Amino acid sequence: MRGVQAALLLLLALMAVLAAVAWAEGPTQSIPPPTPVSSGGGGGHRTIDFDRIFKALEDGKTQKPQKFEQLKKLLYIEPFTTEEYLSPRMALYTTGNETISRSEKANIYARVENPNPIQIRRAYYLYLDVLEPGATDFRQVNSIPQIIQINDYTYDKSTEQNFTVRTFPDLTDFKHLKEVGPVVLRMRLTDGLRPWTSKNLTLTVTNNPPNISNLTIQAPTPPRYNDPIVYRSEPADVDGDLINLTIHVLSGEGGEVGNASQDVRSGQVVDFRANEYGFFSKADAGKNFSYYYSFGDGINVSETELQQGPNLRRSALLYVDNPRVMPEDENQYWWQNYNFSIDMKNQESGEAKVAVTLLTNTPSHPWKRVASKEVVLGQDRAVVSFNVRPFDVLDANQTFSYRFMYTEPDQHQKDYTEAERKQPIGAKLVKYHLVSLPMFLNLGLLLLLTLLAGMVVERRFYR
Repeated sequence: MRGVQAALLLLLALMAVLAAVAWAEGPTQSIPPPTPVSSGGGGGHRTIDFDRIFKALEDGKTQKPQKFEQLKKLLYIEPFTTEEYLSPRMALYTTGNETISRSEKANIYARVENPNPIQIRRAYYLYLDVLEPGATDFRQVNSIPQIIQINDYTYDKSTEQNFTVRTFPDLTDFKHLKEVGPVVLRMRLTDGLRPWTSKNLTLTVTNNPPNISNLTIQAPTPPRYNDPIVYRSEPADVDGDLINLTIHVLSGEGGEVGNASQDVRSGQVVDFRANEYGFFSKADAGKNFSYYYSFGDGINVSETELQQGPNLRRSALLYVDNPRVMPEDENQYWWQNYNFSIDMKNQESGEAKVAVTLLTNTPSHPWKRVASKEVVLGQDRAVVSFNVRPFDVLDANQTFSYRFMYTEPDQHQKDYTEAERKQPIGAKLVKYHLVSLPMFLNLGLLLLLTLLAGMVVERRFYR
């Protein structure tokens, strides 16, 4: 079709030029002007009498052969045919290393050279295929092909070639891979009539395995089996993969007593709470345990070294009864001693060390910690007492309550017992009577100190 169009254009141009030459040179046979032809409406258009034009060209070729040859050279266009269409040259390459990790940027480029003149070039449709580790067939990366138009080329003087370079936004890295190894890339090109395929580009893709740090146990020392025991760690993955983290809890003999897993993000602080997963029971009291973590990103799986802990203390179930308080004096003044006591015993076999703490509560001093002691309890009832002076002048004329706290649960599964003293603390603010020996001694001491101070001042400033 293009050849027919070019031939017609050449013929018309040749005729027009020869006609002009004939008129200018004064030809022997002049070309008559176009004959007007009217159309059905007002106005008309001109047509060309091709028979007369061809006759003038033939006469011009005979009578003016030199001018005729010059005109042919001027209007000559080198012929071309589709049979001579040259195949494009194409190659895939990378500007980085051919060994990259899954999270590294993949710099993949396609270079296409078109040796054909622009008049016969065709648009190319460009596809990228990849053969991933473990796969048996190539898959197409870009669902929509890249299109190289006939004028999308740059001329390279060094190679004297028209070329273009394309990138592939559909493939920027290999984070999606679940298996590492050689990755084979190829480029396919087509103009709608013929397909071409480039040589393969092979990249070696590696994986950065995850790691874990800051392994700790958050718990009282030593913890009971039902205390809040928290295993804490910080996993990380350079590739940003989701990490499957599993904790394995082992008995003193090395057998696994329980495990739990979480899928976590890199850099996240991860807690495993023993109470949530039921790692320990009352039968584990007094036993020692260890643990380790296994973790993976779907490609690499690793394990930590064995970690020690927790070492659970022996269990004790207390029987607690009869909390009471006895003031030193029935008037119950703030400056006096008070004897707080409670009956306690261990309901389990053997002895148990228990820390007992006394707290008092008044409107002026809410739940003030007064004293604490560690006692050893057996199966016989024992009296745990505190003979203390817990109040001050601000507590005068106020009622109070008190609490015994202990580090093992009692028969009600509580760790404290409270009681209230309904009789208020004595309203008297001053410890001594106005007329008493201590008052006279205090007053005499005050006067003596005043006299001595006056003598020092007089000797110093009024000699």
